[in-house]
Amino acid sequence: MDTTTESTSESMTAGGYVHGYSGREARRLGDQADALAALLHEGTAYPAGSRVLEAGCGVGAQTVHLVARSPGMRLTAVDLSPASLDQARARVRASFPAARVRWRCADLRDLPFPDAAFDHVFVCFVLEHVPDPRGALVALRRVLRPGGPSP
Repeated sequence: MDTTTESTSESMTAGGYVHGYSGREARRLGDQADALAALLHEGTAYPAGSRVLEAGCGVGAQTVHLVARSPGMRLTAVDLSPASLDQARARVRASFPAARVRWRCADLRDLPFPDAAFDHVFVCFVLEHVPDPRGALVALRRVLRPGGPSP
């Protein structure tokens, strides 16, 4: 007997991936991000005008914390799932209606950005979900400006 409250079709895609594709899971991810925000984002404020890439934004659970702590940054949030990007947009819009975030659907291993396009890359709770984490890190390094943060 199945005692789950959500159907398999609501909580999983055809590929069997569960994170973010149900309302319950999206809420859980948001609660997790809120509970860990002080630990994950303490002392992290990106300078105004800096170009920041959030790699694997999912449902926007971390995105809202990035926007809250660094309102002047130029944030681009990337995820492989259009459904997750829709949820992330809605989450950010609900908390920060004036926030300006560029949303892109892309594979972290094949990013559609030129070399050195970003000053900072934020990666949180995503590499464990990528089939080739090394390939994703190589691609992320490519789009990160060499030399560290600007003065």
